[in-house]
Formats: sequence, structure tokens, C-alpha cells
Amino acid sequence: MLISSLIMMAIFSPSTVVSTMMEASKMGITMCIEFIGIYAVWMGIMQVMDDCKLSHKLSKILSRPVQYIFGKTDAETEKNICLNIASNIIGIGSAATPYGIKAMQGLDKGDKRATRAMIMLVVINSTGIQLLPTTVIGMRALAGSVSPSCILWPTIVSTFIPTILGVLLVAALYKRRKDG
Repeated sequence: MLISSLIMMAIFSPSTVVSTMMEASKMGITMCIEFIGIYAVWMGIMQVMDDCKLSHKLSKILSRPVQYIFGKTDAETEKNICLNIASNIIGIGSAATPYGIKAMQGLDKGDKRATRAMIMLVVINSTGIQLLPTTVIGMRALAGSVSPSCILWPTIVSTFIPTILGVLLVAALYKRRKDG
């Protein structure tokens, strides 16, 4: 897409190719710097949660649903799953990634095949349920949106439904696999 765009721009407006590329580079760098602030705040909050043992309390609250969905796991893996899900729910997927990797390592039984719990974690992360899409709201605010948070309800609905359907589909496919 990039190459075809550059070719089209060179054909139809050759004088603007370099200036457009430079302006886009400047915008990209500015946006990255602004996002560093947003992510630093949320990563800091997650670290404070971990230091205050709030992550342990969150794990206790979410332990029943996590055990029901993922099956029995060790306490550290369960905590990482809970923090991964919580990070995604509040809209900071980048903070969820390290917890998801640690959870996946804890769920790995050394087999060459993915377990049901591993697939469930991938499905939950892929569908990305969010109650508070902080990153998107931050992007909209940085872009000058008049109402950056007006996407709140559409985001909740559009992430909740696929997550529920994904969890049910994995459960049904594994039940069928056991039955068959």
C-alpha cells in the first residue's frame, strides 16, 4: 500500500512527495511522544497495583471466573491471566501484553499442541473486551475530537459480544472434541 501510494503520488503530484513524507514522519514522531505519556501513566498504575498487592486482591476477585474459564492453574499464572484481562478491560492492551506472555508460559505444559486454556487466552485477547477504551479516547483527544469519549458505549457492546461468542465457541468446540 505504501509503495502504491508513493507511485500514485509521484504520478499525480510529484512536487509534494517529499514534503508529504516529511510531514507524515513529523506527525508520526509527535504522536509517538504523546502516547508515551499515556502509556507511562497506565503502566505506572499497573506497577503501583502490583506493588500494593492490589493485583493479588484482583486475582482473588477474578479467580472463580478465571478458574471456570481456564481450568485449574497455579497462583502466578492465574494472577497473570487476571492482570492481562483487567488491562484489556481498561483499554491498555500494551500493558496487558507482558502479563499475557507470562500467563501463556504458565499455561504451556510442554506439549507441541496448544491447550484449551491457551486457546481461550488467545481468543479473549483477540476479541479484546473493553469497558474503558483509554487508548482510543486518548488518541481521539490528541487528535482534537470534540467528544473523545462518545465511543464508550459502542466500544463496550462491540467488544463484549465477540468475547462472549468466542469463549462459548471455544468451550463448545472442546466439548465436542471430547465427546467425539
